[in-house]
Amino acid sequence: MKSENSSRLTLRFGLAMAIAVLSILLTTPTALFAQQGDQNNWVYPPDSVVFGMTYGDWLAAYWQYILAFPASANPATDTTGAICNLGQSGGPVFFLNGSFASGVLITRSCTVPAGKALYIPNVGCECSTAESAPFHGDTGQEMRACTLAFTDGIDVRTLKVTVDHKKIQNLGSYRAQSPLYNFIMPADDNILGVPGVSSGSSVADEYGVILKPLSPGFHVIHFEGAFVTGPGAGASFSVTYHLTVQ
Repeated sequence: MKSENSSRLTLRFGLAMAIAVLSILLTTPTALFAQQGDQNNWVYPPDSVVFGMTYGDWLAAYWQYILAFPASANPATDTTGAICNLGQSGGPVFFLNGSFASGVLITRSCTVPAGKALYIPNVGCECSTAESAPFHGDTGQEMRACTLAFTDGIDVRTLKVTVDHKKIQNLGSYRAQSPLYNFIMPADDNILGVPGVSSGSSVADEYGVILKPLSPGFHVIHFEGAFVTGPGAGASFSVTYHLTVQ
């Protein structure tokens, strides 16, 4: 009887230890992996249709948006965020803006309406009928080859997007090519630097993510990337946004 009780106690102890070890294995590593991967749940997958548009469609819409404003009052060339809401009163997606200043950290403060998805243009290139070489193309095929030459030179290891200091993973899979799109811009003081031209056609090729709506409150978003080879080699861009969502 004593031997039987001892065996039962040993079995119970062994089961308890196994359950404890299994619990540690299930909670600790998995929780860590989940914590590392949860950030990507904040981002629409690259093959998503977001509010009826693909990533490539939103890339075209973003460039049409920033090309419409003069360089002297353009959310993409502003370094403070003071005009971040310019032209963004409607639509489900709010455009954050990249930088035109290589090698400089741009820091902007911006208030964003609650419930808006956020388009984050990490780094890339557009080529158009309006620009001169090396950004010029006369046909969609030529413009696509132009953007390809630039964006292929981006080293995905330089790409970084963080939301509240947590990294978005697998940014190399978030490369999008726009369809051929038409744009209108100011004939003078436009961001392409081509006076006397007020319209054109363009193609863009860019790494970027569309972030799902953030919770109300304060958030910090940072993104960066660099051209390592090709015609853009040596150019790097870095932007930090201090966002108030309300």
